[in-house]
Amino acid sequence: MSAPPLVEQVREALRAFVELESLARAEVVDRERLRTWALEHFGALVRIEQEASRMAAAPPPRPAPPPEPPKSAVQRSLEQVSAAPLGTSLEVALGALMDLTGARRGFVGLRGRGGALRFAAHQGFTDPHPSGPEGQLSRTILAAALETGGPLLLQDARVDVRFAQAPSVMALALRAVLVVPLPGRAGPFGVLYLDHPSTAGAFGPEAREHAEAFARALGPLLERDVALARARERRQERGARLRTGRKLEALVGESDAMLELLELLVKVAPSPSPVLILGETGTGKELVARALHEHSRRASGPFVAINCGALSPGLVESELFGHERGAFTGAERTRPGSFEAADGGTFFLDEVGELPLPVQAKLLRLLEGGTFMRVGSTESRRADVRVMAATHKELHAEVRAGRFREDLLFRLDVVRLEVPPLREREEDIGLVAESLIARLVAEQGLPARRLHPAALAALESWSWPGNVRELRNVLERAVVLSDAERIGLDVLPPEIAGALRPATTPRGIKEAVRVYRQRLVQQALDTSGSHAEAARRLGVNPKYLYKLIKDIESEATDAEG
Repeated sequence: MSAPPLVEQVREALRAFVELESLARAEVVDRERLRTWALEHFGALVRIEQEASRMAAAPPPRPAPPPEPPKSAVQRSLEQVSAAPLGTSLEVALGALMDLTGARRGFVGLRGRGGALRFAAHQGFTDPHPSGPEGQLSRTILAAALETGGPLLLQDARVDVRFAQAPSVMALALRAVLVVPLPGRAGPFGVLYLDHPSTAGAFGPEAREHAEAFARALGPLLERDVALARARERRQERGARLRTGRKLEALVGESDAMLELLELLVKVAPSPSPVLILGETGTGKELVARALHEHSRRASGPFVAINCGALSPGLVESELFGHERGAFTGAERTRPGSFEAADGGTFFLDEVGELPLPVQAKLLRLLEGGTFMRVGSTESRRADVRVMAATHKELHAEVRAGRFREDLLFRLDVVRLEVPPLREREEDIGLVAESLIARLVAEQGLPARRLHPAALAALESWSWPGNVRELRNVLERAVVLSDAERIGLDVLPPEIAGALRPATTPRGIKEAVRVYRQRLVQQALDTSGSHAEAARRLGVNPKYLYKLIKDIESEATDAEG
């Protein structure tokens, strides 16, 4: 007798998840196939919901309903994952597998540095530790499975001549054991371990098939996670080396782009050469200039910063070079300029592309000879300054348009630093946000605040045209409006906020499917270092994941209505 349509549709949805794992294992991700998978997958879930709605709309039969048939393993697995408390997706998946196989204990172990075992997830063990009995398994049963590269099924470890005398077997009172290596590109890199301490022969062929399928699906994702974690560790070590003994706290970030900027900054800082800092508005160009000054030989001297775009064209020259009494209407006394104030230190010209052409000529003279004249004076003065300039404009285009002197550009562009926009270092958004929040609550005397994972996902999905300056404004608003310790989606601007409502107990299969999809996304967000990493875990484009979060919120609203 064939299964009811709804059960078949549930199975269809689960098969779609298996297909996703297969796509994730590919060396080159086929975006078109992923897009097709997403459409088919969510189409299956929609069909489940439609079938459930149709069944709910049908009038109930008058006679008493017959007893519900026993639930299939697939249904039990789906309900467990749907109703489990939010935690790591790997923990929930391992628990679902244990239900399918009848295992009492299990863990996913990964080989770390030096061959030590690291527990990525565990169920049934109080607190597994590499130096405890569970860790010792890596040198007995687990080692055997890793060496062969294939599954290892023990009907009763106590009587198996290979392992009966192993201390870990006795300490853990092992009987039925099932171990499946996690396949990687260069061979097994971890194991899936299941056991049943009281029943010999507890695992049959079906349990072995479930475990092997789980390992095949899980292996590529975990291997990628391990690679990402190691890459993060390398970046953190690289960043720690750069920051040790230096004042670089204001330049937050561990992305490759940020670390490359810091490495160049450390190398350039001791030089007396002019520096041209390029970057979009709000990226923190003045912070870079200050860090250069603080690590230069002029650190004990003054740091003077002027925003050329904020000065009136008629007063730029006077502001920079000073003026004599009577030099122009309103000049009632002699006034030194900013260059004189920076003597012996660093002078930073922000938005240098806004300087009028006559002032550019005087700046060129200062750069070439170190001399200048105040407005209204014929006396040449000297200023010992290191000049740094910044702009968000394309100065070569300004030269072609006749708005910027080419010889001045050559003189300024001796050493160039480019500050990456925030959208190109998505993995830094969380770190920058945490730093800004800590500073904001300290300034305003408020209790500590933290970002909710869903709020962080929304921040990581935004393109940030205003860069760090825009992020700071958004977080300042959130800190002021938030009444809770965690900053949620409700205090973010509507154009930035995506939303996931707190999970509720599923009501029927339709609600269970919706909650299952919601939890799948939430667990990926909770266990990932960034929104982009969560999207990689799910095998979708980050922008598509952000849209999915909004769709789930819309469904939750409809369900509540």
